[in-house]
Amino acid sequence: MDRRLLVVGLLLVPGTFRDAAAQRLQPDVPAATAALSVAARVGGKSYQGNGSGSCRHAPEASIHGVSAALWMVEFTGKTGHLKRLNLTLWRPKDGAADQLSLSFDTGAGSHRIEAGGRRGNSGEASVTILPSGPGGRLEISGQEAGGKPVQITVDCPVFGSVEAEGG
Repeated sequence: MDRRLLVVGLLLVPGTFRDAAAQRLQPDVPAATAALSVAARVGGKSYQGNGSGSCRHAPEASIHGVSAALWMVEFTGKTGHLKRLNLTLWRPKDGAADQLSLSFDTGAGSHRIEAGGRRGNSGEASVTILPSGPGGRLEISGQEAGGKPVQITVDCPVFGSVEAEGG
C-alpha cells in the first residue's frame, strides 16, 4: 500500500512543479478593459466622461536606452463631454524629466500636450500618481502649447501589465 502512494505521489510532483512555474511566468494583471472615470478642466471649462478603457503600468521599462517606469491610459467616453483620452507617461529612473504624450477630445475640440520627448515640447505638464490598491489616480496639470491651462484626473480601478515591444 505504501508503494502505491509513493508512485501516485511521484506522478503528481512533475505536474505540480509545471503548474507553479506557469503561474510565475504569467503577467501580473492583463490589460483588460474596465470602466473608467475621467474629469478635465480646460481653460476654465469642466468636462466629465465615463466609459471604457484600460490603464497599464510597467515599473521596469526602457525608452531610448533609459530605464523608466511607464504608465498608459486609453479611454473612450460613453457618457459626458469627454470623448477620448490617450496618455503615455515615461518616468526615467535617473531623475530626468518625465516624457509625456497626452491627447484628448471634448465636446469643444481636440487637445494635445507633448512634453520631455525628443520631438520637442508642445505644451507642458506634470503628473502626480496616487496608488490605491491594484489601481490609482493620475492627476495631470499643465498647459497646451498656446498657454491654455489643463487639469485632468483619471481614476483607474486597476493597472494592467504592459507587453514589451521592439525586442
